[in-house]
Amino acid sequence: MRITSQFLLNNFRQDQQKVNQELKKVTEQIASGKKIQNGYDDPAIFNDSLKFDTHINELKGVQERTQKALNFADATDSALQEFTNSIRTFKNSLIRAASDTHNADNREAIATALEKEKSYMMTLANTQVAGQYIFAGSATSVKPVDANGNYQGNGAEVQTVLGEGVSLAYNVDGVSLFLGSDEKVHKTVSTNISLKTYDSGDSGEIMQSTSKLSDLTGDDQNPFTFKISGFAHDGSVVKKEITLQPDATMQNLLDRIGEAYGNTPDQKKVDVSLDTHGHIRIQDLKSGMSQLELKLRGEQNGNVLKFNESGYTLAVPGTPADPVNDDSAFFVQRGNKLEGNVTLIADGKLATPGTKLSEIANGSLDGKAFRFVLKDINGTDQTATLNLYNTNGSTLTINGTTYNIYDAEQDSSGSDVRTTADSMTLGQLDDVIAMVLSGKLPASNDKAGYDIAIAQAKKDVHVTISQSGKLQIENKANDKALEFAFFDVDAADMDNTTPSFALMSNDAVTTQKPEMDFFYQLDEIIAAVRNGSQHPESDNANPRNIGLQDAIAQLDQFDSHFNKNLAKTGVIQKSLTNAQDRAQSMELSIKELKSELTDVDIAEAYMNLNQLSLSYQAILSSVTKVNALTLLNYMK
Repeated sequence: MRITSQFLLNNFRQDQQKVNQELKKVTEQIASGKKIQNGYDDPAIFNDSLKFDTHINELKGVQERTQKALNFADATDSALQEFTNSIRTFKNSLIRAASDTHNADNREAIATALEKEKSYMMTLANTQVAGQYIFAGSATSVKPVDANGNYQGNGAEVQTVLGEGVSLAYNVDGVSLFLGSDEKVHKTVSTNISLKTYDSGDSGEIMQSTSKLSDLTGDDQNPFTFKISGFAHDGSVVKKEITLQPDATMQNLLDRIGEAYGNTPDQKKVDVSLDTHGHIRIQDLKSGMSQLELKLRGEQNGNVLKFNESGYTLAVPGTPADPVNDDSAFFVQRGNKLEGNVTLIADGKLATPGTKLSEIANGSLDGKAFRFVLKDINGTDQTATLNLYNTNGSTLTINGTTYNIYDAEQDSSGSDVRTTADSMTLGQLDDVIAMVLSGKLPASNDKAGYDIAIAQAKKDVHVTISQSGKLQIENKANDKALEFAFFDVDAADMDNTTPSFALMSNDAVTTQKPEMDFFYQLDEIIAAVRNGSQHPESDNANPRNIGLQDAIAQLDQFDSHFNKNLAKTGVIQKSLTNAQDRAQSMELSIKELKSELTDVDIAEAYMNLNQLSLSYQAILSSVTKVNALTLLNYMK
């Protein structure tokens, strides 16, 4: 009998402990609102909950990153809107300045106001968000535009991660914004000497396309000879010498110029016209980056006809035995640097140090010779020659000594490699230029001596390609003024049409071009306002200034360019907003799933609590009854 009673009592106690545990569990669930309190309560729920938490944290990270990027994009949008407003202010001021009613004092006042507007745009270019420069590319800690308007940042994207394998660039870099290109713009060049009918008092009338060539000189007996040279859209050499009779018209000359650039009766590659100011204009009919260039000279009975005046000094100004070489112009000073005026392009893109010279020339340079005429860092006048060969490699000759030019890397067998004509890069040419300007020549005619000379030369002379594609030279050794000219020795030979290239040229003025150098061009526009020049004119203070009319067209190009970037920023803002909304929605959905997995049903929990409480009371009652049993109860 005692055994049976003890057995029942043990069972009641086990049931009591079990109910106690269940009561505790339900009480904790009601108190916390969660199904489990510890991982061991239900490992499956706990593991799934951890996965949900990880995903929720990832989505919160996406929201934080997209908000940061959205703040960045919002600031970019505001700055770009201010840029477009300033550009339109510029244009309105130019239209006023172009009016004949404004005198020099009025134009000076307008120019001063435009300088302030330009300063404001430079401030916009250096806009910061949370300590980051928004137009500096990925170099967000670098002030993108210096006091001279030079861009100091890079062209890299700043990206935010939206998910695994998904990222979005949210910046507008300064390279594309201030030094970018508009592929819809057609490059246009213009001569700057107004062609007028012959008059000894220099009061002739502007030539028309129907005017006879003899009207230029008053000589209707002797034929005219014209030398047309330059580069076509793709960088191929253009050279043509033509003869026209004095009764030929200006239109005949324009047609022959077009033919030199590839025009045929069935297809035109360029549009050649005579504008209302007597300037010859050529427009590339293929839009986008172009290497189009024009040099034009004429002669009749020993009298020279000039079509362009740049004010440049030529290393080869021309003699009866040595024709003028317009590509021998000395580099111009820009700030503390010398700079060429030719934008170096290869395959429709700005050249880089790794671009091959043959790619810029659009053909083999084997057998070409280029001349250096310079004043080095010691103030010494020098002449050197770069000979390019595919066989046996290229050489540099200076002061009667010839040096081999070597590739930076050895070949697979470990042998030194002499640089061939068609493998030589722009960066290698930069090295050679630094060497001749510094006077640091190889001590030995081998790769070791060459490499040492280049390393020493770079310490004294910095040669680079600007972000607008032009060659720049800086004297780092002292404050002596450098002089530098570099040209194809056969540039003036009209019979030599082999591929070539130029770094600086006394060519026609570029009035429109796809590529930009925003702040530099603003300076040129302000100078046009001060000068009051309507068009490129040879008698202006700067004969290569494009003038007010072309400046207005240039501002239209800027306006379009900035608006495109504004639209691009709008797309970025929309994408970021959508990504943020999507992350918030996904976070909410996952939280709901997690809630269904981990949160307790309070009503159900209270029901369970009531049932367990009743069970617990019943167990207690049964235990009490069992404890009260005696032998007398059984005897009854």
